[in-house]
Amino acid sequence: MLPIGEKARGTTCLRDFKKFIIFISLILSLFGSCSHAGTDNSGVAQFSDNTDTYTGVSLFTFLNPYPVVKSFFTGLDPISFNSALGDALSEAPRLDNLGTIRAMEAALLQSRTAIQTLSLGLADLIDKLQTSNPTAYSDMQPVLEKIRHYDHPVMRNLIPLSANQLLVEYNTHTADQITTSIHDTADILTDPDTLDNLHNIEDFLFKSLKLNANFRTGMENLLGGFFAPSLLTDRSLKNGFISIVYDLGEMMYKAAGFADELTPQTSFKQFIVHAENFFTVNSAGEPTPNEYSTNAAYNSPGGTLHPAELETMLRDLFGVIKALIFPAGDVTVNVLKETAKNAYTLDFMRNSTGSSQTFRDLLQFDGDGRNRQTDVDSRPLSSLESLFIVLTLANNYGFRWNPTGTQTQNNALTDTGSVTTGGELTLGDAMFSLGSIIGSSDNFNFKNITENSRTGGATGNTKVFRDETPDTGPASADVYRIGFNTRVLSILEAPSRGVTLPITDTSTGTAALNESQFDKVYNKTVPWMLDWIVKVTLEGYGPYYSQTDSGGNPIAPNGNLLQYQPTWKTSQYYIQVIPRTGMTSSTRLACDPNPNGTAVTNAATAIETECRIYMGGSQEGATNPATANPGATKGIYSIPETISAPIQVATAEEAFYRNLQWLLYEKRFVAVLPVRAKLAATVTYEEALFITAIGNGILGMMNLSPNCAPTKDNCTNYNGYWQKKGTPIKSFSGSQNGPWEVMGTDLQDISNIPADSVFFMEGWGYGLAGDDVFQVTAVYSALFPLLIPDPTTAYGMIPPTISQNAGVIKQLGFLGTADVPSTSATPSDPNWTNRNRLTPFIVALAKALGDDAKIPANRAAGNNPYKVFTNLAEIFSRPYLFYGPDTTAVTGNNLPATPSFNQIRTVGIGSGIRNGAATPVEYKPSKNYRSLLSVLIEGNALDGSGNETNDRNRMTDGPLDLLSKTDILSGLITFTTNLGDPNKTDARDQIMSGLQLILGETKLWSDCGGKANFDTNCPNQFSVDVAFDWLTVRIADNYDAMPRNNLYDSSWSKIDDLVRRMRDYVSKTSGWSLVRSLDFLLDLLLDIQITATDVTNTLDLLSSLLYKDDPAPPGYIRTYTISDILSTSLPPVLDAMAPYGKSLYATGYQMGKPGSFFTYMENHAYMAPHYTVADLFQNTKVLLRSNMIQTPFMDNRAFLYSAGTLIGLFGDIYEKGRRFSGEDAFFYDNWNDNQPTSTYWDDLNAIFSLR
Repeated sequence: MLPIGEKARGTTCLRDFKKFIIFISLILSLFGSCSHAGTDNSGVAQFSDNTDTYTGVSLFTFLNPYPVVKSFFTGLDPISFNSALGDALSEAPRLDNLGTIRAMEAALLQSRTAIQTLSLGLADLIDKLQTSNPTAYSDMQPVLEKIRHYDHPVMRNLIPLSANQLLVEYNTHTADQITTSIHDTADILTDPDTLDNLHNIEDFLFKSLKLNANFRTGMENLLGGFFAPSLLTDRSLKNGFISIVYDLGEMMYKAAGFADELTPQTSFKQFIVHAENFFTVNSAGEPTPNEYSTNAAYNSPGGTLHPAELETMLRDLFGVIKALIFPAGDVTVNVLKETAKNAYTLDFMRNSTGSSQTFRDLLQFDGDGRNRQTDVDSRPLSSLESLFIVLTLANNYGFRWNPTGTQTQNNALTDTGSVTTGGELTLGDAMFSLGSIIGSSDNFNFKNITENSRTGGATGNTKVFRDETPDTGPASADVYRIGFNTRVLSILEAPSRGVTLPITDTSTGTAALNESQFDKVYNKTVPWMLDWIVKVTLEGYGPYYSQTDSGGNPIAPNGNLLQYQPTWKTSQYYIQVIPRTGMTSSTRLACDPNPNGTAVTNAATAIETECRIYMGGSQEGATNPATANPGATKGIYSIPETISAPIQVATAEEAFYRNLQWLLYEKRFVAVLPVRAKLAATVTYEEALFITAIGNGILGMMNLSPNCAPTKDNCTNYNGYWQKKGTPIKSFSGSQNGPWEVMGTDLQDISNIPADSVFFMEGWGYGLAGDDVFQVTAVYSALFPLLIPDPTTAYGMIPPTISQNAGVIKQLGFLGTADVPSTSATPSDPNWTNRNRLTPFIVALAKALGDDAKIPANRAAGNNPYKVFTNLAEIFSRPYLFYGPDTTAVTGNNLPATPSFNQIRTVGIGSGIRNGAATPVEYKPSKNYRSLLSVLIEGNALDGSGNETNDRNRMTDGPLDLLSKTDILSGLITFTTNLGDPNKTDARDQIMSGLQLILGETKLWSDCGGKANFDTNCPNQFSVDVAFDWLTVRIADNYDAMPRNNLYDSSWSKIDDLVRRMRDYVSKTSGWSLVRSLDFLLDLLLDIQITATDVTNTLDLLSSLLYKDDPAPPGYIRTYTISDILSTSLPPVLDAMAPYGKSLYATGYQMGKPGSFFTYMENHAYMAPHYTVADLFQNTKVLLRSNMIQTPFMDNRAFLYSAGTLIGLFGDIYEKGRRFSGEDAFFYDNWNDNQPTSTYWDDLNAIFSLR
């Protein structure tokens, strides 16, 4: 047999067949143009020639009662029609042409009743379109007429099957394989599960289109957005959407793993096996317990935390996704809509590329940027996992302390009120992290010092002041109450504090710290950091820019003028102390220059009872007069940023990444801690202590710690030395032991080294007796042992559980282990290709959340929209997050009960999450647990015997790796970004409104009183739990019987089939692609400019297919016509034709290839212009219901029977050849052997007559 596509015109058999098929095509062409003129009406000759009365089907006139259908044929030229059909079929192999004839015969005869039922079903659908909503049907006729006259072939492009694909199937599969596949399709359609699914789909459509008005409006808006006026000529959104869907199918062509070693089928099976083990409850019949059922880390995390159970995680994940679109709770805007608008301000995101590579790197690298496949020092967890775990850690880390009473003699957490702050670091956390003495029997400890400073000690009058606007009011307006529970971020200086509110302790006297007015959102680590990233990249607080306004002024991506401050000053800090009565007159005078400018020169009038000491080493009187403003120029440090002036760069993308890296490595973050205290246990007077900490960038903050020399034992003499630069921040005097600073001086040596930091402590007073001249404190030697008793183990002021995982923060900018400061974040630098392409979109999302949080009413209410981020992180951090007792060692007496709180399962969790003296690796997440992300990323490692362990295999061979090898992420980012185009506001508003309405009607069982009450309480809404339950049951139970050590066993075939179907029906390269048809349909509707009214009418007509009117309440009867057609009528037809499937592919290819018969029909077979589409529907409905189609008799009145019989005879003739005698011959005449080939008329006469 000749292969498809090979020219066979030289062979006798195909030359003869071409003649033969021309006879058939001539008959077909005469269907609508000739009256019947035939022969005897019995036996084979079943078409009359008017020799007697005839009431059966007449070949040439059976379409006469259906003139609209007939008109498609009357305009055809018989000769060209014959030639087109003959040319097409003559190129197919002889046996395949015969098979096609037999397939048609089988369909018409063997599945005749199924075709009748199918015809009635189609007629019923047409009738519903016509009668259920006549107005919508009438209004849609102009649209249908536009489609009728569309200038591209409609049917060819809507049918999800190409001629080339038929050729591929023909040449790559045997006849048996194709037959089996068609039978399998029929079996799937008749499967009860399929019928249930079809009914569920129809039920969903009926509820969404007919019963739920909000959902219906949402669908109208969503579809209307795709056909908004702004998109009629700009197809970027449509193309972006189609590209995303295409890539879902293309993903099934990829191979998983860093070495491409796993097929998609095996990758998904592996995921199912491991998801069942780690995230589902043991099914009743499972012989051995799985990890989830036996490990409390997964099933019982404690407190109010949710377990790492698959269905629970899916529910929680749905809540996060819904929050992005549907405003509820702490979120009051459509976050996705605002994200799109923000993203569009970054022009490089409008055609995003490289996001998938970034995603792949996040899967392959660990939290510190090391390659997990090649670097022996790498950690098992991926960077993506680590990022979510660190976010969860930061969102939970922060503790409260008891600053008063008997608790002063221990370093334990509070036993009064909440023990945690919900992600807000406190001053107590910073001190505990340093290992500071915060509980002692003599009360000389930092907790007592800070508390006494806050309350004023026995006097109850706070004498510590902070003035952010010097010389604007009396000192009484600037009282600064800092305690152990003060939030660290509120201590930062305004230009580095960001949006966080300053200290807001409204308590007075010795009352406990009042935390009620603290910033409820931006004292939290995660919102604060995200807001700073937004500020420097989108809002102009970084030094780099790429655009200017019409006046040449630098502007930020959001359109505002650049906000960057090259230099700024700290707040003014001063502390008032009580001078001892033994001070000399001259010393008292030194403390008493009149703040208003008139110096007091007479010691007798030096009436000061307190002296004001300023940060930096200046003093003045504090009570002469008491209402006077402090000096406006004292107690302030100047802070120059690393970049002295804004810098213009070539592109917005370069500006974005350079500003981001500047924030991470260079932005000055400054905190000042002023304390009025007795600075040694043996002194009875108070002095002024100021601690200034500066970190270059967020990463510099992570290293904030006193410099105690390279030997870690000389903190006093290295006070104020930069950690990396190694130089002192101020000029010091050598007149005393130690590096004592010169009075009244500003900071002199500011390090510009990326991620550098400095810790500077200065103390001022009046000598050992408290009545001497103003001088540096004499008790420095007592302060550092109090602050950092063991420099060899302390990491710094940021708790090491956070700081030692800071490497993952670097990955937000540039992936890998390299440090990339802003000067290196340029396109010419080798690291440029390693930039994180996902970060700009994350920043756009963070801005949307931040803008919502900053709405005044939301700010006052403490709404935290950033929960969208942190809730997502929490889901992907299970089972690492748990609620349990604190195992951190504490000392002292009268210890409170051990508290419990949310923690992360780190390597060293046994010694406590707050332990400040563990090894660096002990702060890393443990490798002994598997998150949902980890199972999506890769499979399990094998032990020495080849058995699976619970550890990661580091092969990145999971489904997420398949995703990373497509452009889905880039496509999603590009699509969303372009939705933010101001010129597409109409489309964006409709699409987002539609999604919002749809999600508003999509609920969890718990939203409606639980599963049992859902249908009662929410009868017309949609439960997403149904889908989650279905999936979980299949993973937890249905695959239990599958051989887990043999993923290639035939029992896994449904997964193989799923992957193949995804590949076949969704991918761009597949010849079966449904998406190609969708792409064409969207283009068609955009070209004919479908309106919102047309969308409404279309949905009305679609809903009409799902019911029929009924006078009794509720006014309709549900019908399942579409399901019946697919599950009952179609399968017998498929089964009948299946044995000839390969032949059908051959014939279909030859007829459907470009320029062949179907092309001819597209160009010539038109409905007569005086008929309408409505006429065609009516005519077709009548034809499908006609007696000649529906008759139960198998005689000449039955079109299906007659046509099938005739086609069968054609097949017999073609199969047996031109033989007219013998027992297997069909006609007899007097032709002699070897008679020359007959004419067309001779052959027709032989077929249609007895003689």
